[in-house]
Amino acid sequence: MLIQSHTPIRSLAPARPLAQAPAPAAEGLPADTAQISRDTRTTRYSAASLKSGQEQVAFKAAEPAAPLFGVGGLIFPDSTGKIKEMALQLGNVEFDKPLPEETHNGLLGVWNQLFTHMPETHFTVVCADQRGIDDVNQLVQDSGTDPGRVSVVPAQADKMSIWIRDSMLPVRAEDGHTKLLIQDRTYWPGAGDNTIAPTLAQVHGESITSQAHPALRIDGGNVLSNSKQIFVGSDSIRHTRARLQELAQDPARAQEIEEFYTKASGQPADDKDKMWEELPQLVFESEFGRPVLVLARDHDQPAFHIDMCATPIGDKKFLVGDPSLAIRALKALSPEERAASNREMALNAGITSGEDLIGKLIAAEDNAQNQANYDALAAELKEAGYEIERMPAMMGLRTTWSVPYLTYNNCIMERYPAADGTETKKVYLPQYGCEVLDKMAENIYKGNDYEVIPLQMGSISKLEGAIRCSSYAIERDF
Repeated sequence: MLIQSHTPIRSLAPARPLAQAPAPAAEGLPADTAQISRDTRTTRYSAASLKSGQEQVAFKAAEPAAPLFGVGGLIFPDSTGKIKEMALQLGNVEFDKPLPEETHNGLLGVWNQLFTHMPETHFTVVCADQRGIDDVNQLVQDSGTDPGRVSVVPAQADKMSIWIRDSMLPVRAEDGHTKLLIQDRTYWPGAGDNTIAPTLAQVHGESITSQAHPALRIDGGNVLSNSKQIFVGSDSIRHTRARLQELAQDPARAQEIEEFYTKASGQPADDKDKMWEELPQLVFESEFGRPVLVLARDHDQPAFHIDMCATPIGDKKFLVGDPSLAIRALKALSPEERAASNREMALNAGITSGEDLIGKLIAAEDNAQNQANYDALAAELKEAGYEIERMPAMMGLRTTWSVPYLTYNNCIMERYPAADGTETKKVYLPQYGCEVLDKMAENIYKGNDYEVIPLQMGSISKLEGAIRCSSYAIERDF
């Protein structure tokens, strides 16, 4: 069920008042801790060392009384289905800094493309402030989009990021409605990000609900799915194991965990080392409704989230990032071509330094261990039976905002039968002003029979994410 507009005004207040979600520290951690980086290996910092306003970053997303298991559903596949409802958020911060002006404007440009090329999709846009509400309303008017297709919702917090993907995990419940699982994230770039799922649920009524899931510690960017299988980055296996061990400090929770393990594995919980080793994957399979393949099992993840470096294409194939592919293409540019690409990338990203962005990207990515992590990921997927095609990838420099991340894996896709009996296959593909790599990626998707809708995302990706990170299909036919 979609939200219906009853008036020409597109700013939609929730049907009933929303309570501000509490922001205590994550259970099992000191009350003054916070995660302030998208790097999942970064330690948690004392709030006393953070700038004003970040004290609210650390909190637990789940209520203490919520059940640990059996509250999930079937996770939405990335590679199939038509998107019926897309959720977006127009935030105003990135950790303790204001959202850059060029990023704000870049998002509006990307959404203009989505509104145009997804004509049957409804969009719910949660806005952090009045400026965002006004700008989205103006975009709808200027783009000629049917106002009934876009609902603009005021946020329930004054500091919010743009990264909607990592705050929730949409699944299909047994009765067919969407359930937004609220997990314990590994980082919080906006103190109000925990309010997004409850806000969406209240706006949509019975068709979409939200549910605390205290057993999970996984960002939405670290899980992928096709219609047969779920793919989880190994970082999330470790993080969820740590979360369950924190919960097990409570004897009642410990008993709940052991009973789940015995039921899910068919084995007694006597061997605790074995139980803790196997638990995370069993939990993901139980709560997401499909078999799980853990990626980067014996090596580092190539990127902090696997959606930055891997893309399922249907049920039989994966596109896997390859820095060496990108580096060879960039090194082959003539001086004039390189200068032109540097200028276009800087313009796209809103970077005015005049530096050699290509040189900085190559320096960041051109090392044997980095390449080995990508190659090992491709080998794991091939061993699991998937056809592999490599994709150029340049992950950039962490936490600097100085170069765009050139990820062509971080996309959104639709695949569904059209009215005339043909199959529609679309990919909404990030582009960065680096023509040689943009075209290479575009041709790879076209070679897999996808219609490519280019999205200019340099000003977004310099904050270390792209279109999949900043959007979420919360109703999808599959």
